[in-house]
Amino acid sequence: MGCSLFASAQARTYTTLSAPTEDAQGHATVAVSVVDEAGQPVSGAVVLADVSHGNRSLAGAALDVKGGATFAIDSLAAGDHSLEVNYNGDAHHAASISTPQPYRAATAAVPDFTIALSPTAITVPVGGTATTTITITPINGFTGFISLSCSGLPIDFVTCNNSPANLEINSAKAQTAIMNIQTTATDTTTAGRLHRPTAPGAPASGRSAPVLAVLLPGVALFGFLGRKRKHLLRASLMILFASAMLFGATGCSARYWYLHLGPIFGGTPPGTYTIVVTAQTSNGVTAAEHSSSIALTVN
Repeated sequence: MGCSLFASAQARTYTTLSAPTEDAQGHATVAVSVVDEAGQPVSGAVVLADVSHGNRSLAGAALDVKGGATFAIDSLAAGDHSLEVNYNGDAHHAASISTPQPYRAATAAVPDFTIALSPTAITVPVGGTATTTITITPINGFTGFISLSCSGLPIDFVTCNNSPANLEINSAKAQTAIMNIQTTATDTTTAGRLHRPTAPGAPASGRSAPVLAVLLPGVALFGFLGRKRKHLLRASLMILFASAMLFGATGCSARYWYLHLGPIFGGTPPGTYTIVVTAQTSNGVTAAEHSSSIALTVN
C-alpha cells in the first residue's frame, strides 16, 4: 500500500497496486484501488508509470465508484519493469503513490507492436479541447496496417478523432498519430434550451399543455355567449378569468423548467473519464490488438 502526500485541508488517501496477472491469452493487467482513511473509495484520476524506465507514464484512467481501475500492461517492451500508480487527488483528497510492483515482460516470439500515449492525464474546461500523441512501435519485424479507435466517451458530450485513423508500418521505425478530443461547451442559446431532454413528470413542452387546456374552452365559451347581448358582461368576466389562468399556467410552467431543467444546456458534465485508445491489425489470417488509456478530467 502506498503513502499519501497530503495537505492539512485534504484527507489522506492510500493507493494500492496489485501484482500483475495474466489471462489465458497472455494479456497482463494490474488493478488499482484508492481509498481514504476510513476505507471509503475516492474519485479522480490515476496514472500508471514505469519507474524503472525514467518514470515514464504508461496510461491513465478514471477511478470507478468503488475507487478502482485496471490497466493493461501487455504492450510493455521485453525486460524488467517496476510499476507504480499515482493518484492525482481532488479538492477533498490528497494525492498518493502506490508501492512499486515488479513485472518482467516476456520477449515476443512473433511480429507484434506496442502502443504508447503521451500525455496520459489531461485536464480541460467545459467546452475545451485536448490532444494526445499515439505512438506505435513495431516488434520482431512487424509490418502492416494498424487502425486506431477510441472508446469510453460520454455519449453526446465528448468526441475524439485520430489523425491519421490508420497507420502503415513498413519498417522498424515507430509511427505516430494525434488523437484530438473535443468536449461540449455550455449552450446559452434558445436552441440549447429547447433541445434539453424532458424531465420525468414534466410536460412535453414548456407551456403548450396548460395553455391549450385553458384557452380552447374559453374561446368556445366566448363564441357561444358573444351572440347574446344580455350575456356580454358574463362573457367578459369569463375571458378575464381565462386570461388570468393562461398567464398563471405559463408562469408556473416556465418556473418548472428553470428549477428542474436549468436555464441552459450545461455542456460536458464535470468529472473524470477514461478514454481507451485501441490499435488493431489483421492480415486476414491472424489479428492483434493492443490498447492503452488516458484520464480526461473536465472542470
